[in-house]
Amino acid sequence: MFRIQLILSLTLLALSKPAAAEALSVVNVGAPAINCVFDTSCTVFVTDSSATIPLPGASGTARLQTRTFTGATGAPAQGYYGYEYVVDLTNATGITHIPCVQSLRVSFGPVPSFQYNGTGPTDQVYVVTAGGSGTIGLSSANKVGNEITFTFATPVCAGGSPGTGKRSFFFGLASASAPTAVTAVVVSSGTSLSIGARAPIHDKCTSGVPLSPAPDPCVSLVCAADAYCCNSSWDNRCVGQVRTVCGSLTCSESDGTCGHSLCTPGASLVNHCDSAKADCVSEICAVDPFCCSVSWDSLCVEKVGSVCGKNCG
Repeated sequence: MFRIQLILSLTLLALSKPAAAEALSVVNVGAPAINCVFDTSCTVFVTDSSATIPLPGASGTARLQTRTFTGATGAPAQGYYGYEYVVDLTNATGITHIPCVQSLRVSFGPVPSFQYNGTGPTDQVYVVTAGGSGTIGLSSANKVGNEITFTFATPVCAGGSPGTGKRSFFFGLASASAPTAVTAVVVSSGTSLSIGARAPIHDKCTSGVPLSPAPDPCVSLVCAADAYCCNSSWDNRCVGQVRTVCGSLTCSESDGTCGHSLCTPGASLVNHCDSAKADCVSEICAVDPFCCSVSWDSLCVEKVGSVCGKNCG
C-alpha cells in the first residue's frame, strides 16, 4: 500500500512540476546591417502595427509596436518571417507616480537561430542598439512552452512631463510561420496587462488561436469535423484530431513514448511505444523487424502509409 501511495505521490509531483525555461541567446546588432540576414539588398519592406498599453496611472500614449517582414530569396533567412517589437512610453506621463514596464510576454512558438551579429555561434534574439531609436535593451529572453518573456535591462518608464518617457530598442527574432493577431502581456509593477500584438501563427501540431481552414487540407478536415477549432480555439483536442481525423502522425501527440516521430528516420523504435496513440510501430515491426532492432530508416517511415494506412502530412 505504501509503495502505491509513494508512486502516486511521485507521479502527481512530476505532473505538477512547471515546464523548464529555455534561455534564448540574445545579441546586440546594428541597423541596417541586421537587415542583410533577411534580404541580400540589406533593405526590408516592413509592416508596422501598434497597440495602446493600458498603463495605470499614466496619461498620454503608451504603446507596443510590432514590425514584421519576410526573408527574401537568397538571404540567410529566406522563407522565414522577421518579427520586431518595441515598447514606447515616450509620450506617456505619470500622473500620481511614474509607471514602468518590466517585461513583455508573447506566445511565439519555435525560434530558429541565425548569425545575427556576424560572429561566433548563431543566435535567437537580437537587439538593435545601433542605427535605430530607443535606449533600453534586454537582460534576458526566456521561453517556456510556446511563450517567450522578454525582460528589459532596466524598466521602460513613463516621463514626469510629456515627451520625456523612455523607449526600448527594437528587439527581434524569426519564425517559419506567418504573422497573426495575438494577445500579448506586458508586466508593470507586478500587474499583467493584456495588449494586442502580432506573432507567428502556430502550426496544426500546436495549440493556440483558431486556425484558418485554408491552405492546409488537414486543418480543413479537422474544422469540418469540429468547427470549434477554427472558430474559437485550436486546443489540444484539435491537435489530437490531426491524427484521428486526418490520419497524420506528424505531430508529437502521436508518438506516445517513442524516442522520435514515426515520420522521421532515426534510431530503432521500441515495439508498442505508440500503443496509446496510433499503435503503428507494432504493425511495422511485425513486417519489418529491422525497424525495431536496428534502425528506423526511410523504409520504415514509408511503411507508415503502406502498412498502417496513416500519413506524415
